[in-house]
Amino acid sequence: MTYRVLFLNPLKDYIDGLREATPEGFELTVLPAGTTVSDMCRAAEDADFLISGVEVAEEVFRAAKKVRFVQYMSSGYGQLPLPVLNELGIPVAQMKTHSISVGEHAVALILTLLRRIPSSMQLLREGKWRPDLDETSYGELFGKTVGIVGLGNIGRWIGRIVHHGFGAEVIYYDAAEIPLTLSELIAAKPVPLDELMSRSDVVCVSLPLNAESEKLIGAEQLALMRSSGILVNVGRGEVIDEAALIRALRDRAIAGAGLDVYAVEPLSLSSELLTLPNVVCTPHMAGVGWENVQRRIAAVWSNIQLAARGDAPSGVITETKRAPQLSAMT
Repeated sequence: MTYRVLFLNPLKDYIDGLREATPEGFELTVLPAGTTVSDMCRAAEDADFLISGVEVAEEVFRAAKKVRFVQYMSSGYGQLPLPVLNELGIPVAQMKTHSISVGEHAVALILTLLRRIPSSMQLLREGKWRPDLDETSYGELFGKTVGIVGLGNIGRWIGRIVHHGFGAEVIYYDAAEIPLTLSELIAAKPVPLDELMSRSDVVCVSLPLNAESEKLIGAEQLALMRSSGILVNVGRGEVIDEAALIRALRDRAIAGAGLDVYAVEPLSLSSELLTLPNVVCTPHMAGVGWENVQRRIAAVWSNIQLAARGDAPSGVITETKRAPQLSAMT
């Protein structure tokens, strides 16, 4: 028996790799970008498994009546119609392979801010050699307290890097219960959010967006930060009140911010974030990297093969965790 796998709204960097790695017994069909919803629905009717890019209409999932598992290609799943997927009883997994690249990017933003690299480079472009050299304005990560808001896969990886690699103390806040064994792995201590904001030299946000996390960090929380503190966000832009953050940066209430995500994307060229000298912005690229492409491709086929056996894939976010047994499907 050959299982039909359908890739919807495909990410172009993954198409060739997924095709080349297709296991025996599976047939991959890639619908090109721009395929209409009606054509997606027709194709989904015969699929056994779906690989989904972002912004797939709920009608497509409803049409996929034979599908036993959906692999979503992003870690953030705010665009998925979760109520519909829960209603349909289809296990859907987020992509969890990007923690390494996002964690490294977060640390790169931290170090860039502590070492004031953008402003130093601009001075060099202007032919100025260390005119502002004030050793009190440059910092090290060693010995700093790093507060991680959201100790999920990304947060744990950030914690491991800064603690084991830089000797930083790690504290964290997470509304979800984090198993003690996981927090002990990186020597991270749980604290209330307000305590984290006031104690941390670096606040690193790695939360997904949901009803509880939206604007979790607003003017009140930012006011608790040290004037020498920096804030990094590699989670979702809407978790931070962007207007309040801009005010804090403009008034130098905090020393700086490193941002990879924004309340509205793409970031408008008129955003004040692009003009503030104490801000480093990147275009939602923290998870990008060739090594991560390879991990994602391997994870897709591993999860689909698990689901084909009726086992629980990794990273399932729906209420239904396990694909139906083969005997029940045939």
